[in-house]
Amino acid sequence: MWYLEELNKKEFMKFKELLQQEILQLGLKHISWTEVKKASREDLANLLLKHYEEKKAWDMTFKIFQKMNRQDLMERAGREIAGELVKAALQWVRIMP
Repeated sequence: MWYLEELNKKEFMKFKELLQQEILQLGLKHISWTEVKKASREDLANLLLKHYEEKKAWDMTFKIFQKMNRQDLMERAGREIAGELVKAALQWVRIMP
């Protein structure tokens, strides 16, 4: 999850704070603040994928980027996801008789 690497230290801490708020608002399974606070960028990405399905993790991330006014990251991540969907569709088409 390269997008977390694009955040500076202050933005990354803000992302963590907004993540905790988002989890509470959505009534999702709680990740302890201690785990989130001490997590590196890679660790946080792994925590998200460990606790939530991939789509939910992406949805929360997009919402947080929107709240942080990081449209650039929303657009780049969106293009990456769209590209992965196209690749998956092409693979599926290739295996069809």
